[in-house]
Parts: sequence; C-alpha cells; structure tokens
Amino acid sequence: MRLVRFQQKPSENRIGVMIDPVRLVELSVAKNSEPILDFLQDPKSEAKANQAVEAARKQPADSEKSQKGVFNLDKVTVLPPIARPTKIICMGGNFSDHLQEGSTSLPPFPISFLKSPTSLVGHRAPVFYPRRVKLLDYEVELAAIIGKKCKEVSRKNALDHVAGFSVFNDISARDIQFAEMKRGFCNLGKNFASFAPMGPFLVTPDQAGNPDNLGMELRVNGQTRQFSSTKNMVFKIRQLIEFFSSMSLEPGDIITSGTPSGVAIYRKPDKTPFLLHPGDMIESKIENLGRLQNTVVAETGPVKSAF
Repeated sequence: MRLVRFQQKPSENRIGVMIDPVRLVELSVAKNSEPILDFLQDPKSEAKANQAVEAARKQPADSEKSQKGVFNLDKVTVLPPIARPTKIICMGGNFSDHLQEGSTSLPPFPISFLKSPTSLVGHRAPVFYPRRVKLLDYEVELAAIIGKKCKEVSRKNALDHVAGFSVFNDISARDIQFAEMKRGFCNLGKNFASFAPMGPFLVTPDQAGNPDNLGMELRVNGQTRQFSSTKNMVFKIRQLIEFFSSMSLEPGDIITSGTPSGVAIYRKPDKTPFLLHPGDMIESKIENLGRLQNTVVAETGPVKSAF
C-alpha cells in the first residue's frame, strides 16, 4: 500500500491510499494522532484498503458520487506520513561513496544524530532558509518507519518491526553543523524548522522492495546532484534497526539511511553553485517510494548569528 496523510483544511488529520499515480481514496480510521499507524494495526487493513480502491475504480468517471472520497494528490496538502515520532534517528557517514568524498574512514558502528519532530514537513512544503544560515545543503535518504515497539531485536527479525518506508531529505546548515562538530556535537545545524522533508507516502514493505537495493536520486532545479543506491550503505537497514533497538524503538520512530555522495558541501573546486538558494526546487526520489518535492524559501529580516 502507498498510504498518504493529508488535509484539505488546517488541523485535519486524514489518510488515504493511492489508487493510481495521481489519485487517492480516503480511508476511514478512528481519530488518532498517528492515523496511518492506527490503520496498519488493524489486521484487516490491507483488505479494507483494497476494497476502498476497488470501489473507487468501479465508480463511473462522470458520476458526482465518483468524486466522493477520491482526491487528486496535487489538490490536497500532503503531510509527513508520521506526525510526531518520538525519535528521528539519522545516520551519518553510512554510504561508502559519501565517506570517500568527505575523506572519512569507515565507522566501526552506526554513527547517528537526532532530528526533532518539529523539523518535519511534507511533500511540496517549503524548506525555509534560516536568516542566520550561510551554507544550506541537501541529503536524499531512505526512511524506515517503525510499526511495533521493540527492544534488543535480532537482525533476522528486524524488518518485522517496520511499518513502511518513505523518502527523506536531511536538510543541513553546514556552517552551523561543522561549527558544532568541532566541539563534538551536531544539533542546531540539522534541526531548524522544515529541515526534515518526508513523503509523499508511507509504502508498506510488500510494495517497497528490498530496502538495501533501491535506486536514489536528488535533483535541484532539474539537475541531478545525487545518484546512487541503498546497496552502497555501510550498515544495512536490518543492522540499523538491530543496533538502535537497544535504546527501545516506538511505533512511529524513524530511522534514516544516511546519504550517498553528491552533497553540495564537498563539491570541488567551488561548492557555491551547488548549495541551496531561495527559489531552488528540490526533488528527492527513491525507487518504488515516489518523489518528494520541496522549494527553498527565504526567511526575511536580519539576524545576528552566533557562528
């Protein structure tokens, strides 16, 4: 299933399942802060989704009834699949090609940082360029969404705890990030509002394919900047879930894959043309999971930076 969390009016929290590449049909679920996870906990969720899709497809195209509960993806506000995860665990340096471009050695174990739930935005939402930031960058990543609470899960059974997968973009303020890393930390540079675009869908494992062998691409204004595959991950998704489940994982928690090579900050001889600027349109794509689109928007007014 390709599930979508959406709204037509502010404060709505509705979900649907895609009928085809451009249309979705709304699903009925109990009111819940995480309706996609609530829906997936129903053992009959797949049957209910298939029934809703089949009913929508059978309705005559010229019937007014055929439009009830059926929406064009471009006509609704698409929200991140998960509203308020307790944790967004992001990998650092988990692609061999990215490590090479940054002249970094292979890590002995998964190295991570946390993103705040307040940084999440959805498909077509603006990415705000903070006033104090000088070097804004992109990172296409695979997001694995936990569906079942787990602790000390085995690598063999790790994927049994995954609700689905989505496209993720780890937006980064490199000037602030690198200033923080000189002191051994990474926080603000990754956590401004809108620095975690995610979506458009949560794709269930049966349709996502092998998470360790999915093509990845990121374009800025139509120009390919990153082109790789999750097969180049140092630590695979099963390993990441096994490793991070030692801290306990909750339904809705997100673990991202890290990013491949092609980020702006390591472009030579001049990174400036590759950094993000107001007006840039970013497309993040992962095989079987769809395309996440966001536009960079400038914040206005001067601000004094501490960095």
